[in-house]
Amino acid sequence: MTDNLSDSLAIIETALRNLGRDALMTSLRSGLSADAVRSKLDSAGLPTTLELETLYGWRNGAASDTAASLDDIHLFPGFYLLSLEDALTNYRAFVGDQRWASGWLPVLANGGGDFYVVDLGQAAAGAVRHFRIDEAEHPIEFSSLSAMTATVAQGFERGIFSVDPSGYLEMDDLVFGDLATAMNPDVTYWSS
Repeated sequence: MTDNLSDSLAIIETALRNLGRDALMTSLRSGLSADAVRSKLDSAGLPTTLELETLYGWRNGAASDTAASLDDIHLFPGFYLLSLEDALTNYRAFVGDQRWASGWLPVLANGGGDFYVVDLGQAAAGAVRHFRIDEAEHPIEFSSLSAMTATVAQGFERGIFSVDPSGYLEMDDLVFGDLATAMNPDVTYWSS
């Protein structure tokens, strides 16, 4: 499982380099040790997973406090990777919100209050939900970080993601939806 996650992250990184996403590549922070990931999650009362240790071992987010705009640091269209510290800060800010569950760790953000969260609760341990700040429902979109990154990696490999003339990372939403449906048949969100 984590081998697939590592492979997908490598594909995504190569694709971003090939697309000339230099600001993003410069802003990506070095990864953390598995012990550091476990310790930081434990300090917030959250369990660790091998997938989170792999993700944050690859990179500890993108520095969002640089001269680059948020659009410049998107890992895939609309979202950038939070550092584990920023993820925990956001977790603590939202954990009391009635729309938020105590086991949801945000790992990707859009800068406007929407997140992709890893659900660390027992019922959906490791599933990835899309938290939309203006919505009441926050569906599971991927069964795991591995499933999500595999889908995103395929999006890059198939040319679904591209850079527009203004330098923004964009995607063909309909084609990505078809890809996600095909790659995630076990997730109701894509088949409904």
